[in-house]
Amino acid sequence: REGRPILLSVQAGWCHWCHVMNDVTYRDPDVLAQLEGFVLIRADGDARPDLAERYRRYAWPATVFLGPDGRQILALRGYRPPERFGAILRDVREAHAAGRTLDEAAGEAEPPAEDLSALRASLVAQLDRMYDEEAAGWGRRQRYPFAAPVEHAFFRAAVRGERAWAERGLASLRQYARLIDPVWGGMYQYSEGGVWDRPHFEKIAAVQAGAIAAFAEAYRVSGDPRWLAHADAVHRYLREHLRAADGGFYVSQDADLGGHGQPGPRMPGAEFYALDDEGRRALGEPRVDTHVYASANGALIEALAELHVASGRVGPLRDATRAAERILRTHRREGGLFAHDADASDPRFYLEDQAAMLGALLALHQATSDPRWLDEASQLADALAALRAEGGGFRAHTEDPAAAGFLGAPRVPILENGLIARALLALARLEDAPARREEATLALRAAGRREELRRMGRMMGEYLLALEALEAGHVVLSVVGPDDDVTRALHRAALGFYDPRRLVELGRPGASRYPFPGEPAVFLCTGEACSMPVTDPDRLASAADAFLAR
Repeated sequence: REGRPILLSVQAGWCHWCHVMNDVTYRDPDVLAQLEGFVLIRADGDARPDLAERYRRYAWPATVFLGPDGRQILALRGYRPPERFGAILRDVREAHAAGRTLDEAAGEAEPPAEDLSALRASLVAQLDRMYDEEAAGWGRRQRYPFAAPVEHAFFRAAVRGERAWAERGLASLRQYARLIDPVWGGMYQYSEGGVWDRPHFEKIAAVQAGAIAAFAEAYRVSGDPRWLAHADAVHRYLREHLRAADGGFYVSQDADLGGHGQPGPRMPGAEFYALDDEGRRALGEPRVDTHVYASANGALIEALAELHVASGRVGPLRDATRAAERILRTHRREGGLFAHDADASDPRFYLEDQAAMLGALLALHQATSDPRWLDEASQLADALAALRAEGGGFRAHTEDPAAAGFLGAPRVPILENGLIARALLALARLEDAPARREEATLALRAAGRREELRRMGRMMGEYLLALEALEAGHVVLSVVGPDDDVTRALHRAALGFYDPRRLVELGRPGASRYPFPGEPAVFLCTGEACSMPVTDPDRLASAADAFLAR
């Protein structure tokens, strides 16, 4: 109405540099004087998945300048000190007055991908260029413990026969483990300065989920028990610091003790986390964001279910099941979609939450073979029709009639469509539902924007894993037998067989898609062929290897 430019600051409660920018830059007299010409909005990226998806590659704080119509003038990554920020404010006001943009990429639309196989090859090469042979991990400035590139390395070794990538994945995880808090457990968010021992001390639920899943897979790849010990250290932190009384998981814990409106002593994370357990507890602990978001819980449920499969221990599965029951009870709405926050008034449903929960439900089905979880996954996949975009793919969120400017424009996000597509491909095999595979293919094609994927760097790993699943397909290990000791032994052997393409199902005689040969058996099937039934649990792994080799 007033024709003023908008300053949108996308932050997170755990973000150290957000706190610094609030306390230093936004309190500077010159900056305050200039801000009078702007409409000022601060948003929590954890609470607003639409903004988090749009600006995730900028990192927090993301500072976005918009025209009154929602046209992007400039987007900035990270902290800016007062003297630099004051100059930026002057440049933005001049650009706004002249009707110019300072962001060359703003508003550019890319056509969807057509050749997904060629796109897959280019993204593999993109990850290869980012791998650091000397220090391990992907990227060279900030050391993030991204799980998807490690999972892709293990996939290449197991499926593509590129054996060197197994050791690269393990080498990266050895460095990731340096970010585990040696006292309370849990993994810090990242390390800076191009080294692995200079951490930022935030602990975020999504990082814990990725760590547990990656360490669990490393154990399955190598058989080395140290990886389970690392996964257990992260799981212990979740149980003791991020778990609600009803079984759900909170979203994050701050890096620093006190400050930013919190009562009690203040201490930087580097000093606080150098203390032993007694010293920390004498002071309290950094603030925990007690929101229970469907997306964070879905990621943790999936990771804990995978840890159960890797370790055979019941604790991770018990915690995963309890969290799933909680989210089903409090976040699922009429129509089958999940709200982001059970207590929020936001009318939209976000694709991020549906993708995470679909992966969680399928992981629980894989861990237990309980048909209830497959039914829940199927119902959620059907409900995704409310998010389907015109021409294929899924929108970032359902429509909000009150949304203005760019917030109301439909967007097909890359990572979330990758996550959804990967889950739909697994569901298609488990249900024998070609339509789900076609839906996954359309989602990958609609989200396959080459230039945006290039700008995402190593953050596009989840999308690449979906492309790999589309091309490589799945191997179903279908166990058929009565509820007896032999059938249970075959089912355990099927779960214990490691292959990134592996899916497991359990059927009873007369109710399975495969015939009962008179004794408990396992059928191995790709999309093109099935094995003879395997009846000896001790022979299953060698029979599966021989079948896949052929």
